[in-house]
Amino acid sequence: MMNSSLTPKVLASAASGVIPLIEANHGDPDLIFGRSGIQSKDLENPTNELDLGRFCHLFTEASRQTGNDNFGLHFGSGFEPRRLGAIGYAAISSPTLAAGLRNMETHFPAHQEQSSFGLIRDDDMLWLSYRINDPQIKDRRHDAELSMGMFLNIFRHALGPDWCPLEIRFEHARPENHHEHEELFGAPVQFGRRTNALAFRPVDLDTRMPAADPYLYSIVEAFLQSRCELHENPETFSESVRNQIKLNLSTTIPTVAEIAQLFGLSDHEFQHELNAHRLSFKSLLRSAREELSLHYLDNHDLPLTEVAMLLGYSELSAFSRAFRNWTGMSPQRYRQSHRPSPKPHTV
Repeated sequence: MMNSSLTPKVLASAASGVIPLIEANHGDPDLIFGRSGIQSKDLENPTNELDLGRFCHLFTEASRQTGNDNFGLHFGSGFEPRRLGAIGYAAISSPTLAAGLRNMETHFPAHQEQSSFGLIRDDDMLWLSYRINDPQIKDRRHDAELSMGMFLNIFRHALGPDWCPLEIRFEHARPENHHEHEELFGAPVQFGRRTNALAFRPVDLDTRMPAADPYLYSIVEAFLQSRCELHENPETFSESVRNQIKLNLSTTIPTVAEIAQLFGLSDHEFQHELNAHRLSFKSLLRSAREELSLHYLDNHDLPLTEVAMLLGYSELSAFSRAFRNWTGMSPQRYRQSHRPSPKPHTV
């Protein structure tokens, strides 16, 4: 079992195929693995646990040693969902893309610790958001790019190889060879954002998975559930509830009953889980609204009145009061202080 009291882990299946790619780029796998602190034999069993920080460093070192600045991007773009192991099979064996993403979100802590994976509703589109939460892991650019490439291929598994997202965002700074990112994703790519995210249309969720397999899903679900221990980890349970609130929060506020239903629980059972973890739905709603507000305010083209509406506030003044309580400043001041700096003029 993964133990979040120790350094965060990721299953070795996430690195499946990295040695052939290193060799194809004329790199030295032994040297790269040695410098990253991972043994190549650790990849032989996809359920082995790797130190997440070392996993990230493995791809940074591979990029450095091969001279391929977009090594992580190339690795993720060629990664088939089934190679991701149990979490990948949980997605592609689900009946629809919506079910696949929901199952990934539920069981993601079983695949990778101290990381966020979830859906966020943003007006007429949805964002699949991902980031490593451990502040000690700084070396994360290639992990972000390979992860978004992996997630893209899950969408393309359902929607076809020519499907493209509406937009891609990365939290790291723009790399030198950034034009290749737009070519591989087939969409505009922004850097230096709050999180890593993929935008798509809600209608895409209704697409049926071409290889849906209830029996296979029942097997991998049991494996993932045994690792995830969702109801024994307050932090994981809290994050899962917040993600579902964010997904369902728009002009109307989701009720306790609606969120409980998403977890397959009755109102009473869901409230019991909240009480057992010393959580309140009101505090989780507030936390979800605060996080979403920062996400929306990053979009300077989105009027504040619309931000308020998307967070379930009927009036801008009510949102402004709440935001001031969260951050100590008004939404207008926050947006002004976080406005992107103009690019220097070059001849």
